[in-house]
Amino acid sequence: METDRLEEFVRNNRRGFDQLEPSQKVWENISAASKKTKIRRLNVYLLRVAAVFIVVLVTSVMLYKSTILSPGYSEIIDDPEMRELMEAETFYAQQVSGKLKEIRKCYSTFPELKVEIESDLTELEFMYNELKNDLRENISNKAVIEAMIDNNRKRLKLVDEVLDQINC
Repeated sequence: METDRLEEFVRNNRRGFDQLEPSQKVWENISAASKKTKIRRLNVYLLRVAAVFIVVLVTSVMLYKSTILSPGYSEIIDDPEMRELMEAETFYAQQVSGKLKEIRKCYSTFPELKVEIESDLTELEFMYNELKNDLRENISNKAVIEAMIDNNRKRLKLVDEVLDQINC
């Protein structure tokens, strides 16, 4: 195998290269540059740690202020009627959302449908939010919980009837 000419030249003249050494000024410059790099790396590391700390802190505060970690949440979960309401909300929200996606696909075919459906759903949503406010004032009021579940049933019935009518 043929060797590289530069490599061969360096091997043959190695002693000539080793005789010259850089001045003290060169070594000082190298040392100063490496200190700056270490300081920069440390600053970048500290900034990253601070950013992570801030994100964790903000997330913790937001979770605490939400209903998940706020006082009284365990009482709500322990109440069977409230648990039933939360399960019903989840079920009906999923059902309505899925069927509404199918209906929205048909908006181009039936443009008047969009205004009608959206206004009906907005009205039901407004009524639901009023019921939610009533429930906050009087937790575990069975009549309010039943009205909220009934509101969810009406939403589902509305989208079901629309899907049956349009056959899209």
